[in-house]
Amino acid sequence: MSARTSPGRLIRRAVAWGLVAALAVGAVLVWIGGPWNGTAPHPAPSGADNVVTVPVERGTLTSQLHLNGTLGYGDPVEIPPAAGVVTALPLPGEVIEVGAPVYESDGSPVILMEGPRPLWRDLSRGVADGPDILQLEQNLARMGFFHREPDTRFDWWTADAVRRWQKESEQPVTGTIAVADIVVADAAPIRVSQVTAALGESDVSPLTYTATRLRAQVKLTEAQARELDAGTPVIVALPDGTEVEETLDAVDPGGQPTGDDGETTPPTATIEFADQDQVTSAGPAAVRVTVQNSEESTETLIVPATALIATARERYAVEVQAAGEIVRVPVEIGLVAEARVQILASGSAVAGAHAEVPSLAEGDEVVITR
Repeated sequence: MSARTSPGRLIRRAVAWGLVAALAVGAVLVWIGGPWNGTAPHPAPSGADNVVTVPVERGTLTSQLHLNGTLGYGDPVEIPPAAGVVTALPLPGEVIEVGAPVYESDGSPVILMEGPRPLWRDLSRGVADGPDILQLEQNLARMGFFHREPDTRFDWWTADAVRRWQKESEQPVTGTIAVADIVVADAAPIRVSQVTAALGESDVSPLTYTATRLRAQVKLTEAQARELDAGTPVIVALPDGTEVEETLDAVDPGGQPTGDDGETTPPTATIEFADQDQVTSAGPAAVRVTVQNSEESTETLIVPATALIATARERYAVEVQAAGEIVRVPVEIGLVAEARVQILASGSAVAGAHAEVPSLAEGDEVVITR
């Protein structure tokens, strides 16, 4: 939490991230203060409407946001349909590098290249200049066949690089590139996610692919997406109990149309893992993510979240049982942790200097249910 955050903003943020989470199964916060001494709820004396109470305790709270995430390779992407008959296919999980065959069509390999745009025309000497030629030359340079500065013109140097690449990769040496010869992925290498065609089929997409590096995608609420930033430290708990320290790589507020009946994308955060060896053994799996920008409270009174009564916007009270009677006490709340709430002030300090309202004290019995 930023050093500029005001006490009022701290309280509002604590309510948004803590109280709502405790009561509605959202973000969860961890309490590190003293235990509740094993105190069980106290049934009220006869005549007090059968209320159930618990004593007010004193302790400290530390906010830590816990989130659910999924460890995986990202959403699968479908490659364009095969132009001919599918004659060879890779295996699911296979990693394919730039310049290597993705699959085989009509007995010829279809080669992987990287770039932001698919190949939409055959390329040879005499075609109009364009960014697809620049993309081709960048790939040829990456594979070690083009030794000039890549540009948008298909000239003798381009054709020569294509011929040398075709010869080394045992393709027909033509010096030209056909649309059917190439699969362009927006990131390479790629990992085969699922084979979607059978040998002998045509005009079908042969497979889907993903990135080759495991990453975690974390579900957020809109409020969390507004509060969290890229670079925020997190701890990712893997299924085997291993904990990996990383940072949020990106935060997506969502809200983009999905094309399905007005639905929009949800808020998410992405965590990249610099050391893939730490997560490879876990494979695709559900993970628990703890945001480390925690803030510890000073020692204060603490009550169960179920004791709170919302009396107005961002205002709360608790009911205290004393001598067989129920008294409502206004309170100012702070952090929330595991359904427990920090009480910053109570009584007249909250209601106003001229109001004669008793304050909350350690040991008071607060009502949690009637």
